[in-house]
Amino acid sequence: MITIYSRPLEQTLPVSLIPLWGEYEGVQASVRMMWENKMLRLRYQVREPQLRRMVTEHNGRVWEDSCVEVFLQREGRAEYVNVECSASTSILVGRGEGRANRTLFPLEFINAIEHSVEILENSNKQSRWTLDVSLPLVSLGLVEEGEDIKAVQLKGNFYCCGDKLAKPHFLAVSEIGTLKPDFHAPSFFCPIRFA
Repeated sequence: MITIYSRPLEQTLPVSLIPLWGEYEGVQASVRMMWENKMLRLRYQVREPQLRRMVTEHNGRVWEDSCVEVFLQREGRAEYVNVECSASTSILVGRGEGRANRTLFPLEFINAIEHSVEILENSNKQSRWTLDVSLPLVSLGLVEEGEDIKAVQLKGNFYCCGDKLAKPHFLAVSEIGTLKPDFHAPSFFCPIRFA
């Protein structure tokens, strides 16, 4: 169970992402979470040996870059939303019931998502970067207008990846029990509640 509180991000504890499908030397990631006015605010902090920022368009192949992601599903629904953010500031937002046949959100919607990337270090040995993003839960279809967010039951997971890095890595807050890397695994989403 992940509990998200309504307090400033600086006052929340970072949740570490754990390496899945292998060990990745020099890779660490964490996420801080808070909610405010039906917005989910996330701050990812990433340290990795290589920084890849090649994707220049929204809804592009951001998972091939240095990337952080959040997948969210309303309890009782088959459909889930994925928001994937490259260190280049490009974002992909989709919805659907599985990996195939996902519907991408329009660019106007993505352009309105408040987000920023800060590169703290980038050398031949190590990169460190942060991403802040504010997700409108009502517009994403996860919370109803006028609904008490504390009564909403979501499931989901938080990720860090880089499929086209020299040494690809895959990290998540909650374990995923698939043989190969697969973030599109809603059966392994963990419960999320707002307090």
